[in-house]
Amino acid sequence: MMEKKYTIFMENIHGNLSNEILGLNREEKWSDLWYIFKPEGFDKTLAEMDSEERENRRKVDGSVQAMQEFAKWYEHQ
Repeated sequence: MMEKKYTIFMENIHGNLSNEILGLNREEKWSDLWYIFKPEGFDKTLAEMDSEERENRRKVDGSVQAMQEFAKWYEHQ
């Protein structure tokens, strides 16, 4: 019998929640939290940020994208 192996991909992203829904619907939206989540150190929701601001956020907070890690893992399966 083959033993099941589970791999979990997680990341911690610190920030605050807006009191209202803000920003635009974009192709990059990963969740409806997009409209209310303000990453730590920023005064905008992810939906309010343009692509450059979101990319700079990753550089500032050093976040690792769980989906990118999943893609690397999946590619080598």
